[in-house]
This record gives sequence, C-alpha cells and structure tokens, in this order.
Amino acid sequence: MSFRYLKLGLIVLFFLGTSNSCSTGSDPEDIIEEVFSVPLEFCLEIQNGINDIVMDVNAIAMNNLDTKKDTIDDEIAKCVTPVIHRTGELIDSIVIDYGASSTCKSNGGNFKGKMIVDPADENLTNFEIRFSDDFVANGFDVAGKIAYNIVGGDPGRNFSVSSATMSFSFTDSDDKLFTFTVPSVESDYTYLKSENEDVDYVDDIFKLTTDMDVTNPNGAQMSLTSESDLIFAYACNNIIGGNALFVLQDIGEGKVDFGGGDTIDDCDGKVRVNAEGGSITIDL
Repeated sequence: MSFRYLKLGLIVLFFLGTSNSCSTGSDPEDIIEEVFSVPLEFCLEIQNGINDIVMDVNAIAMNNLDTKKDTIDDEIAKCVTPVIHRTGELIDSIVIDYGASSTCKSNGGNFKGKMIVDPADENLTNFEIRFSDDFVANGFDVAGKIAYNIVGGDPGRNFSVSSATMSFSFTDSDDKLFTFTVPSVESDYTYLKSENEDVDYVDDIFKLTTDMDVTNPNGAQMSLTSESDLIFAYACNNIIGGNALFVLQDIGEGKVDFGGGDTIDDCDGKVRVNAEGGSITIDL
C-alpha cells in the first residue's frame, strides 16, 4: 500500500465521527473520495494481508504436509526458507522464514520475518498460525494468531480460518504508531478448479466467503462482508471476482466489486466501490 497520503488519510479518519456524508451540493465521487476511500483502502489492505498470509501458508505448508523433506523447496519463491521441525515422524511445526533484511514476495504477499504453523492435533487437520515479533506483511507489522482448519481431509483444498487477536500496525514519517485491530475475522475457502489442470497449486482457483471487523486507530468501527462468493486465483495472487459490503460506523456503506473472476481480464488488483450515488476505483 502507498502511504503518500497517510497524514491526510489519518486526519480524515480522525474526523469521521463528525463528518456528514450526506451533505448537499457535493459530487458523489467527491463524497466517496473524502469519506470512504481512505478507511476503505485500509480495510481492503488488511483483508488482502490476511488473505495473502493464509494463501501462502496453504501453498507452502498445507500442500507439503506429506513430504519427507526437512526443507520445502517445491514451487516456492527463492527468498523463502520453509523448514519442517519433527519429533520422529510427527510434525511439531513448520517455520516459513522470509528473511529479516529485505521484503520477500511470495504468492502476492510481501513479507519479512517468520510465520510459524503449529499443528493443533496429531491428525494434521487443525493448525495455529503465529508470527515472529518482526513479522511484516505488505508494509504492516502483524501480530496475533490465526486458526487454520482443513475441511474434508484434503490438505491444500478446502479450509477455514478465523482470528480474534490480530492487529496491523505501521509507523508514519513522524515515528507515530498507528494500530488497526481485527477483533473478528472468519473466512471459508473452497477449491474451485485448476486453471491448467496442473498438479501443483500455482494455477488453483478458490471461492471464499469472509466476514471481518476492524477497529480504526481512533476507535471507529468498520467491516467487510462478502455478499457473494469471492474468487481468488494463485495465478493473479489476488481476489479477482465477487462482491462485498463495506460498512463504516456512523457514516454509511459501500458496495465493493472485485471483478468478474476472469484470470486475464480481472487480474489487475483493482476494485470498484459504489456508494452515495457514485463510484471510484481503488488499486490494491
């Protein structure tokens, strides 16, 4: 995410509680730009960050639960070092190391630090994702834990995730810390197809539903809830289809259009937002 307009955006967030989104005489697009665009972009970036995290875990860890290797090296970025720690044949944890000195791009996410995937049962169906203290995702310092649950017994395909402890933080140019907390997020992922019938995950397409609540640094609440199945494609490293509802406390709501789900036409990371009689495009 670009933080060129960070200070302006935070001022907008600070005054959200006293702004009137229905003032007369304003152009609808101007209203969306002034009132919705900054908090909505933060909300979408946080949702995108969570999605990047769980899809990278799905690609690297879950698609390799049956490997006998100690270091996973199939279909991963060169900057990633995933190591499986075992006691005998039982997996104790999978540590996905993105390095600490520079950003590592992996399946759409830009990461630093480590993600640790701990099995919660011996059947390897329930897991907990946690993060090193220096973990960064897409420019945010990320803390908390995510529950990852395989659905149907086929790793790398259907799964659900949830969390009530995550936070996304960043420090501005004046060294002021801003923290967005995520008191609730629940998402269900269902394998749809492989674009090229590849045996690897790289062409897999998923449909998902999600419901996420976010608390802004000033305490204002916002949420993003899918209104249809959203479409995620590994080939695009992004959500490329479906619709969601964005709600901003005491201000209003907007309809978010992620596209038509085409891996060519909708693979640009752009979303369309309709609210207050107008629309804008946000580039993720």
